[in-house]
Amino acid sequence: MSKLFIHNANILSFHDGFDNDANDTLVINGNVIEAVGKKPELEMLIEQDAIVIDANGKTIMPGFNDSHIHIWKVGNLKTFMLDVRGVESKELMLQMIKEYDEQNPHLKWITARGFNEAAWDKKSLPTKMDLDSVSITKPIYLIRTCAHIAVCNSLALEIAGVNLGTNVPDGGTINRAENGELNGILTETALGLIVNKIPQYSVEDLKIMIRACRAEMYSYGITAATDPAADPMLIAAYKEMNAAGELGFRLNILPIILPDGSDTPYSIPEKFNSDFLNINTVKFFSDGGLSGKTAALKRTYKNSDEKGVLRLNKMQFLALCKQSMENGLGIATHAIGDAAIEMVIDVYEELNKDFPALIKRIEHLGLPEKIQLKRIAANNIAANMQTIFLDELGKNFIQYLDEDYLQQCYPVKSVLDNNILMALSSDAPVVKNFNPLKGIVAAVTRQTSEGIPIAKNEAITIHAAFKAYTCSSALISGEYRFGTLQKGMLADFIILDKNPLTSSEEELIKIKVLATYIDGKEVWKYNEHTSTEIN
Repeated sequence: MSKLFIHNANILSFHDGFDNDANDTLVINGNVIEAVGKKPELEMLIEQDAIVIDANGKTIMPGFNDSHIHIWKVGNLKTFMLDVRGVESKELMLQMIKEYDEQNPHLKWITARGFNEAAWDKKSLPTKMDLDSVSITKPIYLIRTCAHIAVCNSLALEIAGVNLGTNVPDGGTINRAENGELNGILTETALGLIVNKIPQYSVEDLKIMIRACRAEMYSYGITAATDPAADPMLIAAYKEMNAAGELGFRLNILPIILPDGSDTPYSIPEKFNSDFLNINTVKFFSDGGLSGKTAALKRTYKNSDEKGVLRLNKMQFLALCKQSMENGLGIATHAIGDAAIEMVIDVYEELNKDFPALIKRIEHLGLPEKIQLKRIAANNIAANMQTIFLDELGKNFIQYLDEDYLQQCYPVKSVLDNNILMALSSDAPVVKNFNPLKGIVAAVTRQTSEGIPIAKNEAITIHAAFKAYTCSSALISGEYRFGTLQKGMLADFIILDKNPLTSSEEELIKIKVLATYIDGKEVWKYNEHTSTEIN
């Protein structure tokens, strides 16, 4: 393969010690960065058949790494499931579901995802009765945007055998109306009671979803990602794509250990490593979502007696973590509320005694206390956080959290000030826009989509936010082969039309990704008329 020689570029890397003004030339040999430096110093590396590109002063940086994105679920909303994110009212959503049913008479189930009742005037969850008004002859399963709450119609409950006598799974709820009847609303682990009755997607279906998401990832300059809750069938789909050489991006998988709706854990997976696919950490859920009031809190939600849902049995959690770590696997645990974070830190402290070198991640870390941050730092625990939530879900946080909780909401600056390894990510499709630039702007401005600030003192610099979406996102996954532009690293990089470090907050979100490279090959190129994946 010919060398690639790119010069006249503004090269950013974001790793410690990198001088942003020192280099203007990148030399790629095969799929590896051979050199980074000044053009006069590197011209001797140009070979006769080398491809030479003048970047015309554009910015080159490492590809973005979304270290917490549900790839197949993003793709599912583009292929097999109705997307109701951003719908402005319950009535409009019900009409969309009805039209979707009419347009897809072949479907055995109607499935949809993405509503956020906090954005509606009446701000109340839809119920079984609402969905029965759409159909009583076909089961309907409607998932809230957070994926921790779902609503079913009567037929779906009947097919799943969920009734007033059903045992409620630990870590979940089956809700009732004021008259004592089921209202069709289920939370957390109880969702598995319904999901297990919906016809499963095939491995080939999952591959279609993955490709659909990949196309959008390329357009945002995302060259690496972590899928943070993969079951055995999804892992099989990813492995088949990897074996066939068609995965097309660096992927880290976090296999789920405790499936919803079951007391039986999945088998502990084997570690796996290849150029494009890595499995070195497993995933647990300790609580629910903040935007739907199921994250586990020490105090109640505002104007409520609710404290959320703690999903894990601490002793079972510790035992499964030890079993995983004995097999060389790290642990990543979803923990948003301060009560859930406390329990996870307790377990991680115990694990750190015997497995200090293995990965210990907290996913989200939504409402940590100051003392908890010190314990996280002391036990070498990393944090994977989503400032993008402030933009898309901030209205929920303001509605549900008291002022003290708001001031500790996704406190990325405090995390960095405690020298905790911190990555930023999207958790899409919980959010609709998973462009990393959107998450970076949210980390810098700390504003909701309506322009309301949340814990403004927790804002971080543009440089810190880019680092959290590149090299730190690689390191949090135990990855040292990519994430920076240095000699010997894999050649995954993107070209931007502007320098983000000299851009204003308003300009940041308007920056265009002009091209995306993986393994030294251009896989996507911007065109003002069409932006296409390059095969």
